[in-house]
Amino acid sequence: MSPAASRSLRRAAAALLALLPLAACGIQKSDVVEAGGAAPVIVQPTAGPRMLLFFVAQDGRMMPVARDLGIGRVVGSTIESTDPPDQHVATDKVLSALIEGPDDRERAAGLTSRIAFHGAGEPHAQRQPGADGGSALRVRLTVRVQDLDPIAVRQLVCTAVYAEDLGAAAQVVVSGMDGALPATRCETD
Repeated sequence: MSPAASRSLRRAAAALLALLPLAACGIQKSDVVEAGGAAPVIVQPTAGPRMLLFFVAQDGRMMPVARDLGIGRVVGSTIESTDPPDQHVATDKVLSALIEGPDDRERAAGLTSRIAFHGAGEPHAQRQPGADGGSALRVRLTVRVQDLDPIAVRQLVCTAVYAEDLGAAAQVVVSGMDGALPATRCETD
């Protein structure tokens, strides 16, 4: 390092040290103040079943959203279910909720949907034997499917697979008024 650079570095360090007392400006030393333990937080689980819907985040990636079905109620400090605890939400109802799109809270979080056929009739999901010997699922829609946005197809496939509890490896065939799309699997980002 040259002598001039060394002097400049020492001057800068001296200037910083001179400013150090100003940085404290009025903060006085104190002893430890006892404030007690952490505040208690009461966490209540959601009563009733949830459904998993796949929407689209602002960056274009698929985003799973667990939506509470609102079945059950809190009474005092306990949760009473209004339906049997083992109730399975029908895949057709889950797909209908997906087609309706994100609710207000989900939209506020920046989620959207590429599915653009609201009010086109009820979807129907049916299990069938897969080509590989495993389970497969057929999702029938009352719309044309050949020109669907590929992300919309992924939304339908992933939502149906998880509603049926088949796992991402299950094959799904989406069909509509203009035929069927090739079998596909749930591929998330």
